[in-house]
Amino acid sequence: MIPMRPRRTLSRSPIAVLALLAAVLAGFVLARPLLPVDETRYLSVAWEMWQSGDLLHLTRNGALYAHKPPLLFWIINLVWSVTGVSELPARLVGPAFGVATAWASARLARQLWPDAEGIGVRAILVLCGFSVFLIYASATMFDTMLALATVAGLGIIWRIGQGAARARDWALLGLALGAGVYAKGPVIVVHVLPVLIAMPLWSARAPGAGGLLRGTALSVLVALALVALWLAPALVTGTPAYREELLWTQTAARVAGGLAHDRPVWFLAALLPLLLFPWGWSPRLWRDAVRLVRVEPQVRMLALQAAAAFVLFSLMSGKQAHYLLPEYPAVALIAARALHTRLGPARKAELGFAVLPILLGLLALAAAARLLPASPALEALQPNAALAGVGALAVVLGAAVLTLGTEQAGLLAGLGLAVCLHLLVASTWVRKGFDAGEIAPRLAAAEGIAIYGMTYSAEFNFAARLTSPVAEPADTAALAAWIAAHPGGIVFGPVDSVPLTAPPEQTIAYNGSLLGLWPVAQGTSSVRE
Repeated sequence: MIPMRPRRTLSRSPIAVLALLAAVLAGFVLARPLLPVDETRYLSVAWEMWQSGDLLHLTRNGALYAHKPPLLFWIINLVWSVTGVSELPARLVGPAFGVATAWASARLARQLWPDAEGIGVRAILVLCGFSVFLIYASATMFDTMLALATVAGLGIIWRIGQGAARARDWALLGLALGAGVYAKGPVIVVHVLPVLIAMPLWSARAPGAGGLLRGTALSVLVALALVALWLAPALVTGTPAYREELLWTQTAARVAGGLAHDRPVWFLAALLPLLLFPWGWSPRLWRDAVRLVRVEPQVRMLALQAAAAFVLFSLMSGKQAHYLLPEYPAVALIAARALHTRLGPARKAELGFAVLPILLGLLALAAAARLLPASPALEALQPNAALAGVGALAVVLGAAVLTLGTEQAGLLAGLGLAVCLHLLVASTWVRKGFDAGEIAPRLAAAEGIAIYGMTYSAEFNFAARLTSPVAEPADTAALAAWIAAHPGGIVFGPVDSVPLTAPPEQTIAYNGSLLGLWPVAQGTSSVRE
């Protein structure tokens, strides 16, 4: 073990730091609209569960939706049972799990290093410095729930690796695995199982092969029993197509390809500098972390967990950056431990922490001054005063980072960059371009809605509180038949894709497309063949 030197932390109160994190995440939720297609889709699924009262089978736009397990939607409906159906309470569920993940990370830090004073608070502060973690932890998605289950599983695995291989510990690991399945499906094994298999690499007191096999079997059985409480009745009462989709298609296709988010093997590696900003931009922290991997089994376990998930997701066809959110606690704990031990030279200003804020700030100022080539993306970053203000703030942020030591600089750089990005969304036309609030009242008043010329992922079902599915005519003949049967309806879709001879009554820019609305009652013209 490396000797530790007492060190004053940025804050001695984990409650204060967690309250700060909660306030930041809530502010991010308020700063941006419900983002398509993920957040809009998931709130629509929760809304349809609320309408139907069916807690077993998820639907999206009236069709069975077997892509995700039900935990997020159950919790949103539970929140609505107290608050009533409202957007903000539902959107705070994901951030609440983000705060819970930070709290669990602090507990894990104290479990791994019980003699390291302030290590739990430091772990939270490091986690709060990851810009990407803050952005995704404020989203209505499944990854913070999965991260919480992962951290819980790591704590139990560490205890097992220290000789506490009791049936109770293996059963608790099974509960953590089951919770992960409820959160996002069997992908929990990617985040947890490699650490368990590789236990002899980081633990001198690991169970023998037989004990490890028996314990793992018990954990899997407990997880299966927990998941069966929902899965068994859902399968029995579902259709054959639903059973095939739920049990096989989703998991197999994500590994082999064929679903959305198919990416090349190098995709996550290319994103790694952004994913690790700012702490990963410190050569000193990298050197300290490598040194700790060699001498501390705790750090070796955490490094194995993060590295294994990164490699496995890279090898899978379907992947997104946020799939690695459950690895942030492990990386944060490694960085917190490196900071705590004060390895290497005295901590000085980190030039790498300032590069990204200053670069993005200068780009924003150049765009505001019309020094960059015109593009549709820049058109949304209006008014110029707001763009220039956020750019100047980012440059000042980068300059301030250079005056601080590593801990304070990393927190300020990562948190500040995430704040600047959200200020940019809140103060420019970007927010309006992703806000369904303008189109939702029109759709809510229609007596039937049909969409044509675009893939519909239930973006407006929750915003408009629709009680019937949006029709999706497959061709012009089906569209003409729908119009004839719905004189009080509305046709909408991309202006250049809807085959109606009359111009739309209204156009709305949304998610990069110009959508048109054609009220049937006002004489929608004929359909072009």
